Amino acid sequence: MVESVRVRGLVAAVAASLCVMSVGVAAGEAQARPVSPPKALCANSDQATLGSVFDAVLDAATPILPVAYRKVLPQLRAEGHDRLSKTGISMLMVSSPASELTSDADAPLRTLKDPVTNYIVTQLMNVRDGRIAQSIPAEKLTLNQAIETSYFLIYTTTLVPMKIISGMIPSIMSVGPVSLGTLITLPMTLGSYGFTAIYTATQRSLESRCVVKADPATLEGAGTPVAGTDTGVRVSPLVTELAETLAVNDGTCKPVSDMTLGRVIARTVSYLRTHAPDAATRAAIVDQGARLEWIAKNVMVADNLIPENPDDFTTIETLLSTALGFIPKVGGAATDTLIGLGANASKGKRFDHTVPLASLPVDKSLTAARFAYSLTTQVMEIGFSVFTGKLGDLFSADYPTAALNPFDLIPSPFPLINVPNAYGLATYQHVLRSVCLVEDRLAPVKVTAKAPATPKKANRTLTRVKAI
Repeated sequence: MVESVRVRGLVAAVAASLCVMSVGVAAGEAQARPVSPPKALCANSDQATLGSVFDAVLDAATPILPVAYRKVLPQLRAEGHDRLSKTGISMLMVSSPASELTSDADAPLRTLKDPVTNYIVTQLMNVRDGRIAQSIPAEKLTLNQAIETSYFLIYTTTLVPMKIISGMIPSIMSVGPVSLGTLITLPMTLGSYGFTAIYTATQRSLESRCVVKADPATLEGAGTPVAGTDTGVRVSPLVTELAETLAVNDGTCKPVSDMTLGRVIARTVSYLRTHAPDAATRAAIVDQGARLEWIAKNVMVADNLIPENPDDFTTIETLLSTALGFIPKVGGAATDTLIGLGANASKGKRFDHTVPLASLPVDKSLTAARFAYSLTTQVMEIGFSVFTGKLGDLFSADYPTAALNPFDLIPSPFPLINVPNAYGLATYQHVLRSVCLVEDRLAPVKVTAKAPATPKKANRTLTRVKAI
């Protein structure tokens, strides 16, 4: 019995010593094994922050910098990051690109390429998620957000005014086969198209390639505001209530633009009835709603006489529209109407087909309103041109030696008159195409009233590459 106890004690001692030895060997190996550097992440413009881009620029410039500058490079880097991190930007000033709002390549936001629509949808989503009053450090702003925001500002403050002004410039005088006004407006028009083309190509290229390779910690929280910050921005409760019912159209729901006018009337009447201050007002709303519903169900419209939306033109139709748009007088709304009707006819749509007004989609009603507005403006412009031309002929007859005809110097007001249509109705239609009602989504989506403490974008995927 004693021998058995001794044997067991010996075995236990040997086992304990082996365990200690193995632990020591493992610890020694751990100390001897070199610590591998953290693996870098390859980020495109949707994921790369301005902070990581700043580092990449400094790293690329280091080999060509004088020795004196290399010595102070760490201090310059630290100071740059400090300034970027302390520069807060209100989310109200940030516009997110379509690629960050939806990963669906066929989503209207990605096909329309409208910077104003992107900005409006971005702000609606910020209101919905409780981020509208928050701020984001410039350090965490994504490269694509910076590009999209810059383009939005340039588009609204330079390109749009330049396009309006170029349309208002009169002919002034003839210079060979063309007018001086045409020679002035042509560079402005081509410059606007060229800038837009460069922006689109640059953004597409940066979205599809590795922009920077950075440590994962520097990319954490890219493009998201700091929770708890408050810039004091407040929106109307009506806007908040509206935003909470919306989601980005990403193919999982029908856009708001596909709603019928009948459904719009029903929803509007229901909302007003719910928020009526008293019984008398509620009864009046119900009565007027019933009248509108009866009219909408009994008024018939020829839906196929509404031309196809220019946003839906094929490549050939778009090129044809652009070419015919240069024809004096008739180019523009009139030629687009013919192309749109031709597109309907090519799809086998009968022009004598009618539907109740209640069944007409919002999108078609807005398309009809846009064409009606632009055609009316074009007819008025032709009349204005004929009238000023007649006055110019009378002046030339009375003063044949005059160097300039004053009636050739009168600017056209109609590009300005058409602004509510070109940049109001069109943008409104684009927004309705780009959003949908949460209740209409095919898959359930959780919509939070406030932003989480560490929000992340679902469509951002970081690809691991070899350590650098």
